Amino acid sequence: LEIRRSGLLMAVELGASDKLYRMMELFKQEGILSDWFLFCDTAFRISPPLTITNDEIRESVEIINHCLNQL
Repeated sequence: LEIRRSGLLMAVELGASDKLYRMMELFKQEGILSDWFLFCDTAFRISPPLTITNDEIRESVEIINHCLNQL
């Protein structure tokens, strides 16, 4: 697992496309919208709006961690 970022934009490298596709399914089940990069099908994108609140960040991180733990 590798995380690359610039400001609020992040890429989470999972290392394998099958993990990424599973992660996208887990996100759908949890109500999170995300996608991957056209040039890299092993990393998903996190790009929250600039108006995101601290509470929304905490909630999102909990959901993302929950999904990562299911891989």
